Amino acid sequence: MQQSQAGRRARAATMVAFATNGTLPATLLARYAEVKDALDADAGVFGLLVAGFMIGAAGAFQTPGAFLRRWGSRWVTSLGTAWMAAAFLLAAAGVALGNPWIFTAGLVLAGYGDAVVDVAQNSQGLRVQEAHRRSLLSSMHAGWSIGAAAGGIVGTIMASAEVPLLIHLAVWGVLCTVTMACAARSFLPDRAASAGEGPASEPLGRRAAWLLIPLALVALAGVSVEDVGNNWSAVFLAAERDVSPSMAGIGLSVILGAQFIGRMIGDRFIDRVGNRPAVITSLILIAGGLITAAWTSWVPLTLTGFALAGLGCAITVPLAFAGADALPGLKAHAGVTWVNWIMRAATIALTPAIGGITTIASLPIAITAAACITLVALAAQIRSPGKPRER
Repeated sequence: MQQSQAGRRARAATMVAFATNGTLPATLLARYAEVKDALDADAGVFGLLVAGFMIGAAGAFQTPGAFLRRWGSRWVTSLGTAWMAAAFLLAAAGVALGNPWIFTAGLVLAGYGDAVVDVAQNSQGLRVQEAHRRSLLSSMHAGWSIGAAAGGIVGTIMASAEVPLLIHLAVWGVLCTVTMACAARSFLPDRAASAGEGPASEPLGRRAAWLLIPLALVALAGVSVEDVGNNWSAVFLAAERDVSPSMAGIGLSVILGAQFIGRMIGDRFIDRVGNRPAVITSLILIAGGLITAAWTSWVPLTLTGFALAGLGCAITVPLAFAGADALPGLKAHAGVTWVNWIMRAATIALTPAIGGITTIASLPIAITAAACITLVALAAQIRSPGKPRER
């Protein structure tokens, strides 16, 4: 009974970790229009400034795994959340001072902290999932979605009430930091070592890389749907489907709504069919959904395609992390850290690549090119001999 209660508390605490990780950046994102005006930046310059977040995240490289092995997920998640809150406060100070360099520096530091916390919370989520002996990570990622939505709502309310950004982020940052610190007390102890760790464990080698790359492609396939939704779905509906600009945001809503549903039901699906069939099914949904959305001329069918892609991408990242965590021969947390880094580094080039293809050809072709990432991931999964050895 004690173990069961500890497991339930740890599951709830990990959900809190995902929620706070989603809500911290989202509450600033909701005020980006105000930030852009305050910094007097045009669209091109502002795009470069906000790219600092992803650059900082990619710059984390292998440090999240090293931090976790040294201090454990409880301390790394708590201190990482405090780091993010302080970094966003620095970004807000840059806005208040009208200094884009300070703003970007804050985003770079926040992105670094986000990458560290992301690996830590997923590692704890996998530890909780292992203790429960069933899939749970997808529903934890749904906690991130809930947190992001809440952060966006709070940011919108604060902007409407004309609360200064510095005060808004200071109060919100303290609230998230304290909440995370309290929740982390219920985390389960980390593994002393991974199953394959020992004298034979080495830095990433050729064999481990060949096992990690297909998993990173699975994660990137899921992220590509989010990128299409966040940055291009409204543009696509307005330019290619003659949807009014005021209604074009429905594409993103459809993708995010379907993704949330997929994350809530994803764990049951994974437990029923198994990890590998679940990965293959999700990739088929993504590829079919994006290609359908790109090439059908009927708006309801376009939105159906977006919904299928959102449903498919719901479980790709959790499954990729679970597969990486189970790889033999790597240090504890190294698999999750590598997949996280590859995914984030590739994302930096994803939006510019879609924009470039759109300029040269068209947006439907660019979305189809994004779907090709999923087709490559699908081919790699079909050719794979099977899932890696379980811990």
